[in-house]
Amino acid sequence: MKDIFKDVMGIEGVHGLMVVSNEGGVMLSKFSSDFRDEEEKLSQVNWEPFTIEMGSIKDAELIYDSARFYIKKSETGFLIVIIGDNAPISLVRLNCEILLPLLTKIQPASKRIGKILRKKIF
Repeated sequence: MKDIFKDVMGIEGVHGLMVVSNEGGVMLSKFSSDFRDEEEKLSQVNWEPFTIEMGSIKDAELIYDSARFYIKKSETGFLIVIIGDNAPISLVRLNCEILLPLLTKIQPASKRIGKILRKKIF
């Protein structure tokens, strides 16, 4: 499933990306080799307050001194792309638009287990 991130990760200046569910859990993540330590740290974060605050926002770009983030809302949660200072944001946006239909097919594990149990019980 992580191969779906290949195009976005192939853009120069993209350090990583994560898919965070609406409940605040990290569903998927992929980071460049230079940012593997950050992947572990970010997967331990409780993202629920973030998802609550972002609520109805469709997309956003957050710019800080040392990093930029592009955030795109999908039906299942948020796509968060960590990008460097010189990454082409228009190319990142375009690739995220292409990626969104694939993300809607991804469901959190709790929903998948519920569907399996319903099929077997009923």
